[in-house]
Parts: sequence; C-alpha cells; structure tokens
Amino acid sequence: MSLFDTVRPILSALRSHRAAALLLALEIALTLAVLCNLVFIVSGNLQRARTPTGVPESDIALIQSIGVIGADNPGTAGSNLATLQSVPGVMSAAYGGPPLWRVDRIGLFGSVDAQQPLAQAYVFAGSQGLNRTLGVRIVEGRDIQDAELPGVAELAGDPATTPSASRQMPALLTAPLAGKLFPGQSAIGQILHANVFGTPVSLRVVGVMAPVRAAITGRAEDADAVLTEFRVAGEGLGGGYMIRSRPGQLAQVLPLAARAMQQANPGHVQQRVEPMTSLREQQFRNDAATNRMLLTIMGILLTVTALGVGGLASFWVQQRTKQIGIRRALGATRGDILRYFQLENFLIVGGGVAVGALLAFVLNQWLMQHYELDRLDAKTVLAGVVAVWLLGQLAVLGPALRAASIPPVVATRSA
Repeated sequence: MSLFDTVRPILSALRSHRAAALLLALEIALTLAVLCNLVFIVSGNLQRARTPTGVPESDIALIQSIGVIGADNPGTAGSNLATLQSVPGVMSAAYGGPPLWRVDRIGLFGSVDAQQPLAQAYVFAGSQGLNRTLGVRIVEGRDIQDAELPGVAELAGDPATTPSASRQMPALLTAPLAGKLFPGQSAIGQILHANVFGTPVSLRVVGVMAPVRAAITGRAEDADAVLTEFRVAGEGLGGGYMIRSRPGQLAQVLPLAARAMQQANPGHVQQRVEPMTSLREQQFRNDAATNRMLLTIMGILLTVTALGVGGLASFWVQQRTKQIGIRRALGATRGDILRYFQLENFLIVGGGVAVGALLAFVLNQWLMQHYELDRLDAKTVLAGVVAVWLLGQLAVLGPALRAASIPPVVATRSA
C-alpha cells in the first residue's frame, strides 16, 4: 500500500471533523510561535549571564567609601591605596569602578574640533594600579606605566584656558575597539579625544588589551572599552575603591580590607562592600526572575497543548468505536490502529507547526521592533518544531493505545 493510499482515508476523516482539526492546528501554531520566542529569550538571558567580563571576577571586590557632610576625614586617595595594599592577601588596589558597576560610555573623537565621534566606548578611568587590579592582558603594545600618569591637578585645569592636548592620558583599547577605530593599521601611538569625568582630554594609545566588558547586554559593543589612569596622592577622594586578592583568598581578605579602610577614614561611611561575583548576581537577578516566569509560561503552554491533543484524540476514539471494531474484524491489527491515530495526529501537528514556524518569525520581527530583541535563529525554530511534534505524538499515544486495545467483538456490539 502506498503512502497516499494510507493517508487518503485519514484526510477524508479529517474533512468531516474540519473545525476541530483546524482549531487544534491553530492552537499548535500559536504554541510553537510563542514557545520559540520564549526559548530564544531565556537562552539569550542564560548566555548573557555566562558571558565573562574579561577580569578575574572571583578575586576582585569593591569598597565604596563615601564622605559624611561636615565630618573631618584624615584619609586621602593615596593613603587609602597604601592602606589597602598593606592588607595581607591584597595583590593590588586602585581608585575606580569594576565592570558591571557605573562604568560610563563616552564618545571617542579623532580631533579636538570633530563633531561626530569615531565610536562610542565604555571608559574605565581610575588611579594608578587600575590596570593591575583589573588584571588586563596586553595583546599589542605595552601596559600603562605609573610614571607617565598625569596628576589630578593637571586634569582639573580650566577647560576654557587649558587645551585638551596638554591634558594627555595614556590609554589602553580593547582589541575590538582598536579594530573599529583603526582598521588595517596599528592603534599604538594614535591620539583620541574624549571627555573623561567631564574634562576634555587627549588619550594616547599605548597598548591594546584583550576584551574587557563593562556591561553585558549581549551586543558586540559590550567589548568596546578604553582604560586610562591618573595619579592620585593627597586628594580626598570618596567613591569606589577596588582590591584584587591573591587567587581564592577574597572571602578572607575583603573584611580585613574594609576594616582597614574604615579605620583610615573615620569621616567616611562604607556604602557598599561587595565582591564582583555579587555585582554579577545583582546584574542578572531580574533576568533570572524573568527566566523563571517564562519557563512557567512555557510549561503551561505545553501542558495545555498536550491536553488538547490528547483530549481530541480521546473524543475521536469514542466516536469511532464502531469503525475501529469493523476494521479489526476485517483483519486490521492493533499496530494498524495505533499507526492510524499516530499518523492522523502527525498530519494535524504538521500543519500546525508549519504555520507556527512562520508565525514565530513574524512574532520575532514585532518583538525586535518594540523590545529590541535579537533576530530569532532557525535552529531555535527547528528545535521547537521537533519538540512540539514529539509532544503531539506522546500526547496521542495513550488514546491510540486504548483504541488499538478494543477487541473486535466489543467494538461491533457498541453500535
């Protein structure tokens, strides 16, 4: 018997139940369209949560020390760095913020009077030792040296009277950013112009570093960053201080560093004392909650669809008891009955997933326009098609087995 001869009676039976079959196929199509996009969102969230920042997060911590209005404080930025570096287990310390915490994005210009930036990039700006504390890896050129850093006073000149060329700071670019700014040529020695902390400065590129991500949004621009440093000494700077511990010692070192910092700054309060792993957890806390909600919705969608497929199949088994009995009496085996219902369901689900695959891309286009979602990939849709198809076959298996188990005599007597 050819495949067409097998399918023809099934199609004929479905025409007599056209409305029910179309409604089930539509339910499957909508389920697949929504399922594919939800899976795509969840997988994107999980991928972002696993994306590294490019720094040794497990060994870096933030101590945010804020001055109290009216309180005298003997500590200075320079003495604070010395205090932190004297704590046993601290490898390096710096004034500045780590990735995932208040890193600004600035425009990089090719000249002082340029109107349009060459690129937008995240800027890590901090004191001497920032490069060592973040553990950046140089891939071209050299690292920033403390001896070449401008002091805070040099950067604090009046922008109206002091040209930005005289406020020059050494800088490191990430490799992706260097490729965008200077395609086909070396970035070493190039001069860029930007506003750092609201002050116009020129940035002299001394090296290119491996990607460091200030933020993790899933976009390629996350790896576009510039790192620059200035020299601190006797300035009373409150804000973020970072430490980098020896590998695996941060849990023991951080409380000691925070205590030493507070003793050196009695006029400050410590607003935050957190390891970078905690900053990452906070960064993706909303994504984790969103994932749980979306997974619940996916479970409900799949359950409702499975119940719909199984319920309709059970209803049709009850309606066709006599026909099943006649086929059994004419020599149809249990396997024939089982295959009939499986194939019938395969055709209904197949029509649903064909329409649902198209709807998935249509829904994705709408989400891209309104919620900046990335483009849905074909692999996710294909995986969704296979999953829904398998779900349909499993859902119809119970009613099909019940139909196949009906004895011919019992079936004919039920007429």
